[in-house]
Amino acid sequence: MKNIVVLENIRSAYNVGNVIRTADALWWDVAFCGYTPTPMNQPKVVKTSLGAEKSVGCRSFEDTANAVELLRKEWYEIIAAEITDDAIGLAEYTRDTKKPLAVVFGNEVVGVEGDTLQLVDRVVYIPMKGEKESLNIGQSAAIFMRHLW
Repeated sequence: MKNIVVLENIRSAYNVGNVIRTADALWWDVAFCGYTPTPMNQPKVVKTSLGAEKSVGCRSFEDTANAVELLRKEWYEIIAAEITDDAIGLAEYTRDTKKPLAVVFGNEVVGVEGDTLQLVDRVVYIPMKGEKESLNIGQSAAIFMRHLW
């Protein structure tokens, strides 16, 4: 079973298409939650993904809680990409390699929802040396997918 990126309430169709292209390159699937645009309902996603949506396993969920519930039943280890007081750095994170992995990425402005953070097994962040505390979701997802590949 492939690892999966879970996109929670992402606003930008272009960011979603970017994540799909990276998922194709690194052999991940993608789940769309909440109001995240999908290749099925937004031509800009298809334009940006350049056909990768045809080779990536895509799933849609009404909300992230439903996605997490199903992924747990499928034995996924579930983490969130977010900065919190108890988050650990990506380099320090050790995953259970016997399970497929799901990584939840949140909205470009507010991040992963608090309710979702309560549902995941671990919260993991990308340590940064610059002044900014966040990256574009496309870059964040690429870093996570490649590091955890």
